[in-house]
Amino acid sequence: MSQSQRPLTRAESKLLTRHRLMQAALVLMSQEGREGLTTSSVTRAAGVAQPTFYVHFDCMEALLRDLATQAVSEVRAALIAARAPLLQGGDLMAASREAYRLSLRAIRQHAALLTVFLGERYKPASELGRHAREMLDTLQADLVAAADAIPLARDMPPARLQLVARGLVTLSIEFGLAQHESKDFDEEDAVTLLCAATLGLIQGAAITS
Repeated sequence: MSQSQRPLTRAESKLLTRHRLMQAALVLMSQEGREGLTTSSVTRAAGVAQPTFYVHFDCMEALLRDLATQAVSEVRAALIAARAPLLQGGDLMAASREAYRLSLRAIRQHAALLTVFLGERYKPASELGRHAREMLDTLQADLVAAADAIPLARDMPPARLQLVARGLVTLSIEFGLAQHESKDFDEEDAVTLLCAATLGLIQGAAITS
């Protein structure tokens, strides 16, 4: 028997089932929204018995948290790589455009999941809401770290820079969701506007600081 045909180990089989459950949840969310997610609907779509769900997740919120954590980790890695040239004295506009382009595409790809978390973020008692706030804070912190390559931003009071970063993250999300909802939305135009907003906010905040 070749390596590619060998039986899966118990650990590999468990990982595969977990992946199937997560992918099934993503598909159901894109088709039916959060309301379409139940343990029975997810396990049925994944082709496993319903009790299997609880082998991998304590509840549906746990599955959603894991999905979001995985998505944000992948996006963060791509954005950090895209912004890396900034820290080495590279072209500011080229790096910014690539980072925003990646952001918009990630938001479109994960629009259904993002919508669920955005709907929970201002609910104090919501565990998903707490997780949403933490993820947005992490993306905001990454943007603040990248701003060290921009002289005007580097000299800005930390609280003001945090506010600028929050505004840019929020604007990126809104543009990405708008693009997801409309096939006529121009990605490159959105990237240009986000770059202009970045420079405008940083310049305006630096002047008034």
